[in-house]
Amino acid sequence: MLCDVDDKAIAVIEYESMIFGRHLAGLPGRTRRTGGVLDHSAYSLLSILQARGPSSIRELTAVTGLDASTLNRQTAALLRENYAVRIPDPAGGLARKYQITDHGERTLREEREASRAALAGLIADWSETDRATFAELLRRLNDAIEQHVGRHWPRPS
Repeated sequence: MLCDVDDKAIAVIEYESMIFGRHLAGLPGRTRRTGGVLDHSAYSLLSILQARGPSSIRELTAVTGLDASTLNRQTAALLRENYAVRIPDPAGGLARKYQITDHGERTLREEREASRAALAGLIADWSETDRATFAELLRRLNDAIEQHVGRHWPRPS
């Protein structure tokens, strides 16, 4: 049985796997996944900006747990590639915020579709029930990790 790339469970598994991968990248002995156009940090930051909207370095730190200097380097790379722009705080705050650009949205969508397609191929023989169960369990695992570390990743609506 072939797995539909647009299956809701695949969308959940793909997004939760990105978060799980981010959690694992912070553990000793892990290496970061690279490939495609976006590196792991760009993929993660663009996903956050897409899900939660314009965000400051402080807000990105609260989600990722990364320090400001690391995020400054990573967001500078997003700016150089026109994946994001800096804007004044829409709420009138002093800190400038990063916002995903149309180019960033397109690139992230293409990367996400490729990631979902690869994942769909790996679990093509799983039943719809198994895919949904795995998606829920992976989300529960990420929720447990987030609860433990006190940082919560935004989820797409």
